[in-house]
Amino acid sequence: MNLAKNAFAIILAAGKSERLGKPKALLDCGDKTLIQFIVDRLESLNLGVIVITNSDLKKSITTSLELNKAMIIVPENTKHRTGNLIAGLNAIKNPEKILVVPIDRPGWSLDTIKLLLKMNETCCPEFQGKGGHPLLICKEDLGKLSKAPIETPLNTIFVTKKISVMDSFLHLNIDTPEDINSLNKFINNI
Repeated sequence: MNLAKNAFAIILAAGKSERLGKPKALLDCGDKTLIQFIVDRLESLNLGVIVITNSDLKKSITTSLELNKAMIIVPENTKHRTGNLIAGLNAIKNPEKILVVPIDRPGWSLDTIKLLLKMNETCCPEFQGKGGHPLLICKEDLGKLSKAPIETPLNTIFVTKKISVMDSFLHLNIDTPEDINSLNKFINNI
């Protein structure tokens, strides 16, 4: 059963991972890649999943997700987060809600996803006073997003309400080799 009518997750995995030096989506998470780990978790909640990536990673991500139902999209221009989201949004028929899931911010729990999907306004989780991901964008704001120029920062398109959660790894941000240790701790704590 889907937790929210016509809700989808859009995973943003189109970055070049320059600081990390290797593709974040393909990081080792035990017996899976990070992209497969995230997609498996989202699909366990019966969410439709769209992965936005770049042409250099498409083949590897497709191989990694061969057992999943996720749709993989390579936008013409992957430089802008808003443009990537619009490309994902355009692949969905009349969504009520989308979860924006950056590949490098995997520290959320399934309980947090379930809580977000119950909300009827654009919101994100917050732990210890600091906002995190994923971001839930609801119907009215999806309309604003779809009409925005691709380079527009999301925080200028709509207001995001913060929802308090108890995810101690919510602020995990994989940017450097040292962050991979935190990722492994998170995975071992699930």
